Amino acid sequence: MAEEPRFSAAEVDLVLHATEAGERVLKSVSDLLQIPPERFSQMPAEGHFKNRIFLLKANLPSQDAAALAFRVTSLLNSADRDELSTNLSRYLDEKGSLYLRIDKQRLCQGKVSLSESDSIRIRFKPVKRYRPTGSVDSYRGLLSSIE
Repeated sequence: MAEEPRFSAAEVDLVLHATEAGERVLKSVSDLLQIPPERFSQMPAEGHFKNRIFLLKANLPSQDAAALAFRVTSLLNSADRDELSTNLSRYLDEKGSLYLRIDKQRLCQGKVSLSESDSIRIRFKPVKRYRPTGSVDSYRGLLSSIE
């Protein structure tokens, strides 16, 4: 049986457009992902078409990162879990960080699903080990602990 992954931290990034109800998005993030709004730093920016946007970022310590990883994977539907399990290497970088993109609009509807566009990006940073273990197998352990 694969061991469950350990994380040193997690970074949660999202973009709020001027046309979106920012409070509603943050309430959904708080309710479903259990990341309080005050954990996010906010930076105003300008979008591609000169529209006003806000870049939000939260850095979570190890214990919160592990809880978030379990929460997100347990809330995914079976199709998204299968996608993640089957194509897990596509969600990892060369350092073993796991990247998940959560559909922001579906989150506001009370559902957690994977998405490539207009998403909440979560980067789970693995604990560095002297002897690297198989990140893919370790992350599969996270998915199999739900079933």
